[in-house]
Amino acid sequence: MRAQSTLSPASVGAPLPAPTATNGTGSGNGTGATGTSNGLDALFPLPNAASKWTTFSGAPGALPLSDATLKPAKVEKGMTHNYTMAYGKQAMEAFYPKGSYIPSKKPLGGFSFYAPGPDSVNISTASELTFGYSVYFPQGFDFVKGGKLPGIYGGDSKENSTTCSGGRRDPTCFSARLMWRPEGAGEFYTYLPDSTEGSQFAPNEAICKIANSTCNPTYGASIGRGAFRFQTGQWTTVTERVKLNTFGPSGELQADGALELFANGESVINATNIILRNSPQGRMWGMQMQTFFGGATSEWASPSDQEVYFADFSVAIISTL
Repeated sequence: MRAQSTLSPASVGAPLPAPTATNGTGSGNGTGATGTSNGLDALFPLPNAASKWTTFSGAPGALPLSDATLKPAKVEKGMTHNYTMAYGKQAMEAFYPKGSYIPSKKPLGGFSFYAPGPDSVNISTASELTFGYSVYFPQGFDFVKGGKLPGIYGGDSKENSTTCSGGRRDPTCFSARLMWRPEGAGEFYTYLPDSTEGSQFAPNEAICKIANSTCNPTYGASIGRGAFRFQTGQWTTVTERVKLNTFGPSGELQADGALELFANGESVINATNIILRNSPQGRMWGMQMQTFFGGATSEWASPSDQEVYFADFSVAIISTL
């Protein structure tokens, strides 16, 4: 491990200076956790989960943070995810060597794999779930232009669902990762079906109207940039809520899906009345466990050897298909 601290698990949440970002069709502050926290309440901001798991140390029934728990698949060759103690938590380390950015360029930095998690909580059965974790950017971390962070992915089939990233678009899949931007500004970074792939996806244009959002016809959409910030030198807990859209009696698409993001227990981005899947076969398949600098050009690259730590991975199924 390249950096370690004797700090206890963080008990003070990161400041959240910006107001909630919403598409105007939601409920303002979303489903509504208030205040700041990075304990279990921040990892599980919604009550009454049908089933759940966590690697948060000390939680009842907590699982170890390990490959046995996450069950990595499609691990990017040459990228590692080491487990270590860091800043008071059992964590996964992402190491970004100087000059690293996207996984297709050397030197390779960060990690990239897909993970369904424990068999006891089958993500593919969920119509609505939350996925949370804590992330630690050490003091002095240089955010440069930005980088990717883990999120939920899905699609019509398990095999095809991993194709919505890296400038590859397909109406049969979706992804909802996070990104850090300059000075630690946080955001949703999504690949969703859009109107260029069919007029039936026009409701998704609403996400482009959320404050500080940018839709890109080639790459992912930047939603609610700066609605919160990743502070250096302390843990930040982020949890995303993903709700699949439904279908009418004749199989017609219903724009009733949602993406919501909580930072340290506070709802900061809430996009409602959207479409994530284009058929009833569409479902969530797992966690897209990716982090790297970029951006597709070298101006995004890490200027020095740096590392970030991830802990407290948690999933709660709120409702099932």
